[in-house]
Parts: sequence; C-alpha cells; structure tokens
Amino acid sequence: MDIRLTVRVSRNIHGVTSGPRVHLVPLAEKHLDATLQWVNDPAMMRLLGRAARVEADEHQRWFERLKQRTDCRYFSVETTDGALHVGNIWLWDIDTTNRKAEVRILFGDEAGRGRGYGSDAIRMLSDLAFDTMSLHRLYAYVFSINPQAKRAFEKAGFSAEGVLRQDRRVADEYVDVYLLAQLASERGGG
Repeated sequence: MDIRLTVRVSRNIHGVTSGPRVHLVPLAEKHLDATLQWVNDPAMMRLLGRAARVEADEHQRWFERLKQRTDCRYFSVETTDGALHVGNIWLWDIDTTNRKAEVRILFGDEAGRGRGYGSDAIRMLSDLAFDTMSLHRLYAYVFSINPQAKRAFEKAGFSAEGVLRQDRRVADEYVDVYLLAQLASERGGG
C-alpha cells in the first residue's frame, strides 16, 4: 500500500507558500548572504558539482539578473517555527511549451538537514508547479554521492527514471546521476 503524506499549501498576498513545517518565500536580498556562504562551502560545492567559488559581486549580479528571467522561479525555504532560512529550492529551465521544469534544491543550513524539510519543500513546489503553473512534468538530477537528496525526492513522490552512469566529474572521480521525475497525474493527494 502506497501512503503519501499530503502537504496542504496555501498562498498569501506576499507570494509566500506555506505548509505545516516550512514556508517557500520568494528569494530576496535578505537570503543572499546565507546562499553565498552555502554555495561556497566545500561540502556543498562537491554535492553541486561546482569547482569554482562564487565572489560576492558575482553573486549580487546573478541575483539582479534573476529578477528579469522567466525560465526559473527561486524560493528560500524557511521554517514555520521561527522563519529560519534553511535552504533554497527552485524551478529551473521552465519549458511552457512542453509544460515541464527541473527542480533544484540546496539545504546549506546544517540545522535544516535530516528533518524532512527538503521533502516538504519539494512537495510544496510541486503543488505550486502543477496547480498554479499547470506544468505536466517535473524532473531532477541527483548525484549518487547525495543519497539524502534522492530520498527527499522519492519521499515527495518522485520516481527514479534512470541512471546516467558516470555522468559528472566530481573532484577526481566520475559519479552516476539519477534522473527522478513526477507527473501531475502521479502525485498523491492532489
């Protein structure tokens, strides 16, 4: 028997999407310092497949350009009990013709890991993408060296579609990449 937790989502006039444990808040200036720290953390850089550090001015320019883009939607993930910024989640490469987008997620705050916030945030972003944006398919690429992320996507209702064998070079090794996806018709409780 497949039992899935349904996260009820509500939006308010400020663009915040709220669930029982986390809020998805549009990425704002107040989130940039933590985000920059996370993307430059060596452990996070490894999980993201990044080789080069991001400089503060480069990060600010990225944020300013982000406001003009229509092919992505970025959110910070904040806890409902205290509004602690624990991560970011976003839709990338939004394809309105084929009604699909990639889901990307980063939980840089140690306090936010291993608590189920990631799968809650993925479910909430999926609800937003399917219900509000009328997308048909969401997908994610997850490095094999990040089993926590794979579990979070699976817990949120994504299914493994395949493995891209030795697809990415991380440091001195090649790693497999899992392709996970969810269709609007597959989600539980929706």
